[in-house]
Amino acid sequence: MKYLESAPKGNKCLVRFLDRDGHEEWVPRGRLIVLWDEREGWLEEERRMAAGVEVSAHAYETPQYYAVSSLLSDGKFLDGVELGYTQDECCTVQIPDLLAVCGRLGMDPDEVRREPLAFTIDGSFIGPWSLAVKIAKRVAELNAEAVMQMVMAEEERIELESVHGWTFTVGREREEHWVPPERLRDRHTKRLVELNIVREWCGREIIERLDELEALRAEVQRLGQLVERAIVELRRCGQDAIASTMESDLGVPVSRLVLRSRTRKKKGR
Repeated sequence: MKYLESAPKGNKCLVRFLDRDGHEEWVPRGRLIVLWDEREGWLEEERRMAAGVEVSAHAYETPQYYAVSSLLSDGKFLDGVELGYTQDECCTVQIPDLLAVCGRLGMDPDEVRREPLAFTIDGSFIGPWSLAVKIAKRVAELNAEAVMQMVMAEEERIELESVHGWTFTVGREREEHWVPPERLRDRHTKRLVELNIVREWCGREIIERLDELEALRAEVQRLGQLVERAIVELRRCGQDAIASTMESDLGVPVSRLVLRSRTRKKKGR
């Protein structure tokens, strides 16, 4: 513990070390966190941050944490909101400009300020994990279609990797490395749980609409395959002219259509 004894001398301050029998020493001002007469305010901020971390740190590295992080760290959805990741800020939410963020999200800043254990340091608003979840849910609601497209693209990538594995390059020589599917299984399982959380936050309306679109695509594919089989049969029977006309009307062969196969929601989290 350090105690500021006198006015600064150049860029140094005289400090008395209370845990060293009053030993005094001139130290650079930059080594002091605050001056002695500012200590109570600083200690109060430290206590409030510690209280926020105490109710927030449990979320670190959970599926919900990564779901929230994926929404708050993507600048195309929302800027100006960060999750604390160091030990003394773990899982708290930090917002330098609360009014601007609330304006983009359509949230009441006064209501946000009333969040339990929330406070302000040097103009930056600090809130607990519960507020981070509320903000992430709001981001998902306001950007439901774009967020669902992100979720579906990630699910498609996982589906491909579960069959073909993952290839990545390292070093200046761009040396390729391949990870087999079985070694990715645990990571994929965790990631799908995180994606299911984000999916739920988007709301039932967008999920049902995309489900209907996917069902329609599947029906188009089924009918197209029936037409393709009919074309093959017509040619086998010598009806080339009719077959060519049907093939022209069909357009792109069904075999070239790539339909997105979304992974269904898994039970449990």
